[in-house]
Amino acid sequence: MESTKTTYKSLLVQSWDKYEFKLYPGKKPYIYFNFLNPETGKEVRIKKLTGLKPGSSKTELKKQAHVTVQGIIELLAEGWNPVTDTFNDLPITPLSPITECLDYWLRERERKRDNKAMKDKALTMNQYLVTYFKKWLSAKSYLYRKPNTFTKIDVDTFLQTTASERNWGKVSYNCYRTDLGTFFNFLKTLKIISENPVESSAKKNTKKDSSRFKIFEADELTEVVKLMAGDKAYLGLYVASKLIFHYNIRPVEITRIQVADIDFEKGQLVLPPSKTKNGNEAIFKLNTEMFNLLDDLTSNCPNSYFVFGHRCEPGAEQIHQDYFGQKWRMFRNKYKLPKHLKLYALKHSSNYYDIENGASYEEIRQRNRHANLQVTTLYVRERLLKNIIQPSANKMF
Repeated sequence: MESTKTTYKSLLVQSWDKYEFKLYPGKKPYIYFNFLNPETGKEVRIKKLTGLKPGSSKTELKKQAHVTVQGIIELLAEGWNPVTDTFNDLPITPLSPITECLDYWLRERERKRDNKAMKDKALTMNQYLVTYFKKWLSAKSYLYRKPNTFTKIDVDTFLQTTASERNWGKVSYNCYRTDLGTFFNFLKTLKIISENPVESSAKKNTKKDSSRFKIFEADELTEVVKLMAGDKAYLGLYVASKLIFHYNIRPVEITRIQVADIDFEKGQLVLPPSKTKNGNEAIFKLNTEMFNLLDDLTSNCPNSYFVFGHRCEPGAEQIHQDYFGQKWRMFRNKYKLPKHLKLYALKHSSNYYDIENGASYEEIRQRNRHANLQVTTLYVRERLLKNIIQPSANKMF
């Protein structure tokens, strides 16, 4: 007596995108679909037995298969490669612990630094962030949590806890919050997570902080000028500081100035749109002192040279945008000057004293190249509030 072999016809469970998911309802049921292997360019049949109970009816198997297929679709939508069991051929997946994701992000940031796509300082800040974040994760036993389980509550708790431990100010708090947001955006781009928890987290309001714009007192300005003018090691910083004070040119813009930007015949410094913060050309009339300082500093230098190159001397390479800040701190430490005396505050200090001497807010706005008077007022408001209120000079009453 010959035995008859039972044949089973495959059942379509669901179609999605370019895929058809089918169920084979045999004694050992499985789901299968075709996947184009990006490495070979050939289709591969993928089989999945997960979630299917042998011996179930076709109706039950189809219900079970539908649940499994939904999970497969979610993985495929996130870039899953079922041949290599990786996501977008990356070493991390939505199932990777947060620590592995942090390590991979840092490696990618180091690669960007090596390719000169980011600065050393930015990478250092990222490294600090990862160190602080891992410390917090370890203390909370969160090292192996999946990245998509983190919420704004976790972000706020981490930042607030670490800010308290390390005595961060508002600006530092916001900087680390931004870096953490960059990390989660990185994961979002790779489809490791669907939402960035930092976006809805709290940001510190620094708009009314006076510490960022503390004005130099008159005697402090006199002391700084005296010390800097008498120290040849800081000649370049001295010239740059005068550009900040007298012309309100931003330090980052000063790093971009080349000899060709100085028109000695007209006595002007002309910054093209590519070198200004707001993208507009800026023309500055040089006073006699600045004309002579720049003339002496750039004597016999090629037009292509940056006025402030290595060691604040003219050179072929542009210095980093943070160089003046570092040089200022060295000067301040050398002469044991108070820490509240900040380089950028020279710009706001000149605005304040000009207003005291009768300059209009519109004149100050134009020199600062601000979009509106509100921004101009913000920089000097706190110091103006400390002024002694004078009586009206009107004699009519």
